[in-house]
Amino acid sequence: MADITSEEISQLPRRFDTIPYATFFKLWYALQKALPEDEKPAILTRIGRTIGKQFDDSDIETIEDFLSSLQRFLEVDWAITDNARVEIIKDDTGEPVKLVAKQDSCKMCFANTYYRHVDGGSPSCMFPQVMMGVLSRVRRKFGFKKLRYEGVQKGGVGVCQMSWNLA
Repeated sequence: MADITSEEISQLPRRFDTIPYATFFKLWYALQKALPEDEKPAILTRIGRTIGKQFDDSDIETIEDFLSSLQRFLEVDWAITDNARVEIIKDDTGEPVKLVAKQDSCKMCFANTYYRHVDGGSPSCMFPQVMMGVLSRVRRKFGFKKLRYEGVQKGGVGVCQMSWNLA
């Protein structure tokens, strides 16, 4: 392999902004099939947290900045959904206690659903682990006490609402 400069290396993650969905679908489907069931949760947790920790929090100062950056991360940087809606729920004193994320076109869900119905497989969603990685990046900045995935309300394929406790 020819020598590559550090500048060229830094450009590799953005060389292609997107890949064809067919490529992603086949890769995610194959990964779900190939991972041993007993190891899948741990492996996908590590992968998800790695992706989430790539969230750039350097210019974030307010919760509103965070929500805007998070939406951009989900729709553009990670590009896992076309329409992300994220909100922070606060308690009576104004402290953040919950993060809610809604998406209507999660790219993983289509391959997961196909795997479940065609192969009888047990797919795993990586979205909660990615969000835990993101939340760990901003935890201290916003004083989130205990990060915990709360659960999901599923809709149609690619549609869901997930929530995380922050207090």
